[in-house]
Amino acid sequence: MMEKTKLENAIAIKSEFDEHCIVHQSLQLLGNKWTLLVLMSLIKETKRTHQLLREISGISTKVLSQTLKKLIGYGMVSKKIYPVVPPSVEYSLTEFGKTLIPLLDSLFVWALEHEEQVRKVVKNAE
Repeated sequence: MMEKTKLENAIAIKSEFDEHCIVHQSLQLLGNKWTLLVLMSLIKETKRTHQLLREISGISTKVLSQTLKKLIGYGMVSKKIYPVVPPSVEYSLTEFGKTLIPLLDSLFVWALEHEEQVRKVVKNAE
């Protein structure tokens, strides 16, 4: 018999699911339209604003700024300002942000394995 995962063990003892569930709250941090795309872009390397705008198709400067501000507030992204004229700003994942890499890797693998079905579901939901 296979050993249960931590998730299966937690679900087995949980009698109720609600909005206070830590997994639910964690997904709320990551689940808006742009957050995962910004995080995935920063996994590769530290980037400046214009690099992020070029790499994340469809995001506006305002929304990128708002998303980065949230991620900085969460402690997932750091911002470094260089005192030059004009000012230069770089963004990178913090150590806490880097802890998301295995999770995002698993999500990426799952999405690729189920791409056809996921695209079909998303298309039907629109």
